[in-house]
Amino acid sequence: MDFLQHLLPDSSALALKHWDLDTQTHRFIVTVESTQVIAHCPLCQAPTGRVHSRYQRTLRDLPLVQFSLTLLLEVCKFFCLNDTCQRRIFTERIPSVVAPWARRTTRYTDHLIAIGLELAGSAAARLSHRVGYAYSRNTFLRLLSSLPLPEVITPRILGVDDFAFRKGHHYGTILVDLETHHPIALLPDRTAETLAAWLEEHPGIEILSRDRSKTYKRGMTQGAPDAIQVADRFHLLHNLEETLEKALKSHSKILKQIEQEQLQSEGATVSEVSTSQNSTPQTAQQQKTAQKRAERLENYEQVHSLRKQGYKVKDIAYHLGMGERTVYTYLSHETFPEWQPSSRKRRSILDPYKSYLIDQWNQGRQHLTD
Repeated sequence: MDFLQHLLPDSSALALKHWDLDTQTHRFIVTVESTQVIAHCPLCQAPTGRVHSRYQRTLRDLPLVQFSLTLLLEVCKFFCLNDTCQRRIFTERIPSVVAPWARRTTRYTDHLIAIGLELAGSAAARLSHRVGYAYSRNTFLRLLSSLPLPEVITPRILGVDDFAFRKGHHYGTILVDLETHHPIALLPDRTAETLAAWLEEHPGIEILSRDRSKTYKRGMTQGAPDAIQVADRFHLLHNLEETLEKALKSHSKILKQIEQEQLQSEGATVSEVSTSQNSTPQTAQQQKTAQKRAERLENYEQVHSLRKQGYKVKDIAYHLGMGERTVYTYLSHETFPEWQPSSRKRRSILDPYKSYLIDQWNQGRQHLTD
């Protein structure tokens, strides 16, 4: 009995009466009673020792090995002796054991909340079935939603980005403390006014990280004019990628030559197939390329013509059936941008054998039966 007494949620507030072990249902039932002599009214906090009646509460507690633990808690109802109090009868509270009207002990609830915070709804429900709790995802979500929101401490470095409540329909703004890597707020939209209002309510931010959105830039300038605005890591790498791609496209011939020399050094020199076999495909390909270039040149001239007439970019894109990014690209070039072939060449598992296969083809062995 002394051993079981130490296993109770609060051995100082509870006294063990008896216990029962059901090996068939794997249940361990423990009957306990409150040891409090004086209780305090939950409304006026007046102390009282006058007992009105007693009743029993059934609580689920942390499991004991492979047995589920059920506490049968006997508590008292007391009279409130304060004549001015609206509550005449109340049930004694034992906050170290259970919350009012709860069906689970406090330590068991804290245990479930910890699982929910780590795994969220579905994963926590799967784990609960493995360890014998057998709760649904909605139970964990209700426990998490009942938690009070943590106090927002103004960070020194704040990251701002958008996210989708519903992709393609409704977007919001997420604010992240970049030193602790914890989200601290979700804004209902991604407008400059909403972001500026939040920043004004939380002064003291030194560095603001954002994407290339002009809307976020305007909101940061309004809400935190003294903060330093920087680009986040993703967009820095994205900008670097675009710059390198644009720079390397102007050296496509040199890169192609280097690639050919590398293939030759690896012993994968490709011989020319007979000109008569390739003349027709090359001519057709050249005609197709010339046709595509003429279409792009016509679109380029129409974009500049419509822009000079005062049309907006989105109207030009809608009228010509192209993307706004393509319109911006054409407008950023004073002369027609020629198409640059990609310098990347996909390697094939046949590269080491190309010279042999082409030699066999040129010798007339063009069928498997040969």
